[in-house]
Amino acid sequence: MDRIDRLLSRQLQSMNRHLAKEKKVLEQLLKEEKPEVILHDGMLHFFNKKELELIARLLPEENHRILMLPIYIELNSSKFGKGTARVCGISEVMVISKLLDKKAEGDEMFIYRPEIRIIRKKLPTTTQYMLTATLG
Repeated sequence: MDRIDRLLSRQLQSMNRHLAKEKKVLEQLLKEEKPEVILHDGMLHFFNKKELELIARLLPEENHRILMLPIYIELNSSKFGKGTARVCGISEVMVISKLLDKKAEGDEMFIYRPEIRIIRKKLPTTTQYMLTATLG
């Protein structure tokens, strides 16, 4: 890794300090009185119970112990194109596709700016932006 790649990597880490240090499964969060995760910057991030309940209704119950929250909306304009984002994970794709009423299967889904707005409006505490870059 050359100097520029290391610099970019450090910059991305800094820009993603708002991400969870460790995600939690939906099943666990639903049981917590104050559902929360610790962020990379040491702060606490609280989940809205109503959002967790909405997600629980969108998923089959067996997926409640699989879905890790928050759901990351990955932004990488050099890889996906401007205004395009990616959601990864079978349960994550299931939630987002049902929320958008959009057919999707598998463990990867591409979404676009108008859809991102809908997701963030309906799930502001259970989704987060994750910035990535293609190195090299």
